[in-house]
Amino acid sequence: MLNFYKAEKQAFNVFNSDAKKLITINVLYAFAFPFIIIFSAAFINRATSNTTLVILNAWGFYAGLVLGYLLNGLLLRRFEIKHLFALGMVLSVVSNLLMMLFVNGGSGYNVAIYGLFTGIGSGIYWSCRNFLSYLVTNEGNRNFFTGFEQFFNIFCNALIPFVFGTLVIGLGQNTGWYTENLAYQLTAGFMVFLILYAAFLTTKSTFQSPVIHRFIYFKFTRIWNVHRLATFCVGMVESGFMVLMTILILTLAGDEKILGKVEFLTAIVSVTSIYIVSRLSKPRHRGGIMLAGAISLIIGGTILIFTLNSTKMLFNCIAISFLGIIIMKISQVIADPMVHSSFRATYLSDVEKASSIEKRESYAYIMDNEYFMNGGRIFGGLVFLILDHYTSVFGALRFTFLILALIQLFTAYLIKKLNNIKIENTTSKAL
Repeated sequence: MLNFYKAEKQAFNVFNSDAKKLITINVLYAFAFPFIIIFSAAFINRATSNTTLVILNAWGFYAGLVLGYLLNGLLLRRFEIKHLFALGMVLSVVSNLLMMLFVNGGSGYNVAIYGLFTGIGSGIYWSCRNFLSYLVTNEGNRNFFTGFEQFFNIFCNALIPFVFGTLVIGLGQNTGWYTENLAYQLTAGFMVFLILYAAFLTTKSTFQSPVIHRFIYFKFTRIWNVHRLATFCVGMVESGFMVLMTILILTLAGDEKILGKVEFLTAIVSVTSIYIVSRLSKPRHRGGIMLAGAISLIIGGTILIFTLNSTKMLFNCIAISFLGIIIMKISQVIADPMVHSSFRATYLSDVEKASSIEKRESYAYIMDNEYFMNGGRIFGGLVFLILDHYTSVFGALRFTFLILALIQLFTAYLIKKLNNIKIENTTSKAL
């Protein structure tokens, strides 16, 4: 074990000092991320008992992300990237806390407004993060860098729901010391203080601000147009990862305690697989990694369709419908890091390739990527709402995951095609 630890520590020498600082800051943010994504949906579902409002909050969040990217591009002309980086992470959690303080059963459609401001803060944060990730990595270490990011994202997406759902919510229910809504508010407040510390570390960093001029274009080279299509497809499946899985578990399996336990137990498989894959894989493997993620989702989605309406018990101890949900969740946590790590590594490479061809600033591609990512997320949510309208929430949850999974087969083809494109004499880190 000691030799393994030394070897893994030595592997991190592929990163420069700025990359290591960025990883540290992103790890701190990862602890708050489940409250921005998983438990914001869970809170609205509890406070309003309306799945449509959960989707509307998510749509507000996606729109805010695009606005945040646009705003950040303008602000980078006058302010340092490290200060905007800190501002974005603070705004994303503070607006989420305000929603948990003021939203109640009668709040209705203003959940979209809270989602919008959370999205703006997240857009500023992620645009700075993506830009810095591009600047501090190279083609040789991007698989490892993006895989390591996903490792900690998954770890925190498992640990925080388990601690919150099983311990915080469970303690309140067992003792009557506080309500579930107060548990949300107190925990979100703690996350704000954690992010304030991360923001403080960010302001003390030495990240160099890029020079930003024009970053909005409508016509791009063929490589980037193919990337746009891949981004839209990944955005569609992300709507399932970010919102629909939480709705599935809370609607058909149980409350936050069940959600936390499921997230925690299934993540053990995920963190192991993604660390091994990212540590050992090469750029040529990205299409295969995406394909493996798509197949995992297809298996889970197919099993979910055939088990979700079953009332039978297996071995007189577990409902077949609940087992189908668990299998779907396992399929998702295996697929999620594979989809994201292969896509993000390809995304950073495509930025470098396209900017070297067209001689444009890299932020133009980071901005454009966000249009298509959130367009895909909105369309994935629209698929759910259409199925909900013509069938029911039950029917929509039953079929949406498989529909989104099948689309990822096409995404795997696009990722493989993009990574097979070689551009000679690329300019390193074109700004």
